[in-house]
Amino acid sequence: MSQQAPARTPEVATQVYDTPGGDAYVVEIPVADAKSGEIGVEATVDTITVTVRSQSKVFEFPMDLDTDNVLAELKQGLLRIEAPKAIAGKRRVVRVEQAA
Repeated sequence: MSQQAPARTPEVATQVYDTPGGDAYVVEIPVADAKSGEIGVEATVDTITVTVRSQSKVFEFPMDLDTDNVLAELKQGLLRIEAPKAIAGKRRVVRVEQAA
């Protein structure tokens, strides 16, 4: 008597890419019939963890993320997360004040 392997849900392509200007990362995950209350998104300086129902996936990034400005939107079964890259050491001109 042979045993059949359990039916598997087909892997759906998750996309991770830079925005056209290169100032943010975008993660797009098809989540089918999941509701926003069943999805968790947690951002650290170099990772985004997405939990859908009880399954989690961690995305690692080579540049630091601006965690204060990460946005997540669920639309027609697609979770889209936009994570701006952190700007470190931005160049600026420092004004010298005259001491009295």
